[in-house]
Amino acid sequence: MHKEDSFKNRQIGILLVSFSAISFTILDCSVKWLLQTIPFFEVIWLRFTCQTLISAAILIPRNGWRSLLPINWRLQILRSCMLGTMTACNFWSIQFLQLSETSAILFSAPLIVALYSYWFLKHPIRIGQWVAIVIGFIGVLIVVRPTSNAVHPAIFLMVINAFLFAGFNILTRKLAHTETPSSLQWISALGPSLMFFPFVNFQVTIPVFAWIIILFAGVWAAVGHYAMARAYQYADAVTLTPFGYQQIIYMSLFGWILFGDVPALAVFIGAFIIIGSGLYLWLTQKNSAPTVV
Repeated sequence: MHKEDSFKNRQIGILLVSFSAISFTILDCSVKWLLQTIPFFEVIWLRFTCQTLISAAILIPRNGWRSLLPINWRLQILRSCMLGTMTACNFWSIQFLQLSETSAILFSAPLIVALYSYWFLKHPIRIGQWVAIVIGFIGVLIVVRPTSNAVHPAIFLMVINAFLFAGFNILTRKLAHTETPSSLQWISALGPSLMFFPFVNFQVTIPVFAWIIILFAGVWAAVGHYAMARAYQYADAVTLTPFGYQQIIYMSLFGWILFGDVPALAVFIGAFIIIGSGLYLWLTQKNSAPTVV
């Protein structure tokens, strides 16, 4: 279901991935606020359940219920389980970390994708690309600051999350060629909703305003994942990758405005190195043969 490669379609893909970056920033900000008053498992289950219901309410009248059914059930289930695990890691970590820290580490995913491609798809990596990967991970170490006593252990969980995120991106690119954006959107929400249901305490009291924020988060989660799935149908990863980096700007800005979190200098330096390394890999991939993923 991949669309023809053209300048117009690449522009649409870029706009969609840019919009998804804003959507995911709003989602993370909403969740960080909710976790101050509502237990972890209730927040994560409500986030996915709202997305499931909102997605079905929007997509079924527009595209029909059959559009929600996946073609490749196994990979779609794997992708939804990966998203549930990633989201749990992310939500637990943002209780203790600044949004700029979590996003900076997640943006090492393109470096990990390059390693995955080398190990599993046997794509060759040139010396310059190896150097970029090593420098990029030095940037991750600068953000993580493993020798600092002020660093919360949650930051190491985000490093693991970056590896999951890289695998999730590869699966999304692969499935975007055969699956409908509706099924990618709906199954990715339904899976984690079922996954976390056994851990929910239904006796927890949730304030009315918190319900509004939960619905708000569900809407932006649905919009963000749908826009991301659509983006990969309009353009390939080589085109879209650099435009995803803008999310770290939004995360830093919203974290400062809403929570008073001023990122440490090490976060800025590390993020700059990570993004620079990722852009170098993007440029070298752009000038080489197209990737399979």
